[in-house]
This record gives sequence, C-alpha cells and structure tokens, in this order.
Amino acid sequence: MDGLDYSGELLAVARKRGTGPRLRYTRGDMRKMPARWTKRFDAVLNLFTSFGFFAHPSEDVRVVREFARVLKPGGVLVWHGGSRDGVMARFLERDWWPSGNTLFAQEREFDPLSGILTVHSTWRRGSKKGNRVHKLRLYTATRLSELFADAGLVIEQAFEGFTDRPLTRSSSEMLLVARKE
Repeated sequence: MDGLDYSGELLAVARKRGTGPRLRYTRGDMRKMPARWTKRFDAVLNLFTSFGFFAHPSEDVRVVREFARVLKPGGVLVWHGGSRDGVMARFLERDWWPSGNTLFAQEREFDPLSGILTVHSTWRRGSKKGNRVHKLRLYTATRLSELFADAGLVIEQAFEGFTDRPLTRSSSEMLLVARKE
C-alpha cells in the first residue's frame, strides 16, 4: 500500500500512525505521480485531498489523468469531496461555533463562473487569535463524470458522502466510485 502527499510534515504524522512491511509513503505531487506507478494499483483513494485547491481547473484534469494512469485496467477510483450542488443549496455566508475554549468564525464567498468558494476563517482562544483564507473549486457530479470519462474512468456509484444514501442535488458531500475501462 502506498500513500502520497506533498507535505513532508503530514507524511511524518502518517508514518507515526501506521507502519508495516507493505506500507510505503512517498512525498510527491498528485499532478505527476511516480512513473513507476503506471498501471500499478487496483484502487486509488482520493478522500478530501487537495483536489479543487489548484489555481486552474486544468490542474484538476491532470490529477484525474494521473489517477487513471496509475490504475490497473478494471481498477477502482474512490473519490470523496464537496458537491457544488449541495453546498450551494445550503450556502451560508457566515457562521461561527465554539469548540472547547476556542471560537471559530467563517465568512464565505462563491464565484459561480469559476466555481471557486473562498473561505475566510478566524479563530480566537483567550488573547490569541488567527486568520486563514483558502479557496476551493467545487464541482458538480456531472462535471466530474465528464472529467473522469475523458480519462477512461466510468462512475458506477454515487453516494452522499460516507453513507449508503444515493447522491442527491442537496448532498453537500459526494463519494464517487469509478472504474477504469
């Protein structure tokens, strides 16, 4: 089993949590995985990774092509992420919530042309506080189905996140199961 991440820090955490003779960790970019991985895997798991965080949608296309390249024929891609339809159906411009001694707040903007959701996060714990901004391109299941098909991946099942319920237009998360032709 191989794990890939761009972050050396996150790989170090993963190594502490799980080791074994068949478990390997590789630092790398999901847009260009190691050449030796061509047709190597029976399954690829993409569980809320950096998909959609790249500046241009062509980068996400590269990722999908890499998923297809490293899968054996008949291999399965399990893709989990946000669903544009569901997120927009329940869109909140701002909210806040406490967690222990920390107060978190978020303000959100959505650009319907680019599909980019911008999230401004703030936290406060006593006199300490911090801010962070991140951007995420949200996709519809329809668009992902097109991207996958262009790479030779056919979606066989679509679920509402990590449940056994089918994906609907109000699902804020989706889990797609695609097979390489």
